[in-house]
Amino acid sequence: MSSDEICPECNQGYRYKWCKPCNSKHFQNDFNNWTSGNEKIDKFIQDTQLNADGLWKVIEWIPYDKFKDVKQIGKGGFGTIHYAKWIDGYIGKWDIENQQWERQRNWEGEVGEVEVALKKFDNFVNFNDVLNEMEIHFKTFVGSNYITSIGFYGITQYPEEIFENI
Repeated sequence: MSSDEICPECNQGYRYKWCKPCNSKHFQNDFNNWTSGNEKIDKFIQDTQLNADGLWKVIEWIPYDKFKDVKQIGKGGFGTIHYAKWIDGYIGKWDIENQQWERQRNWEGEVGEVEVALKKFDNFVNFNDVLNEMEIHFKTFVGSNYITSIGFYGITQYPEEIFENI
């Protein structure tokens, strides 16, 4: 095993610079620092974080102010689709020196904004149906080898005053 296959924190083997035990601990330590305001959504996000064995298997609560240039691009059966730029990018790996998540915008590890699609569910949609759709999409993405799936990075909530102006 080469040196880049050993976690520098726990000295256990890992793949693609992702140590599941250490990263689960980092996520768990951050659970009290965020909330969606909904217990079921929080549990869904936390479960994915605790069980992630790679960066592509993590979703997170993303504050809406982390998006810019939001524009409506379509309408579907459950809601409206928007284009946006995610300012921070997705979690790449744990930065041991700075004790925080290092973020990136692509698989090569480049840092910067990520172009994303945001799906706003209609108010009349049953919440359990929405959560079920998110779970199905997440399971489909992580099991697909990325051939036809769209990445699922997280969940956010539109502030109503902002959405009314879009």
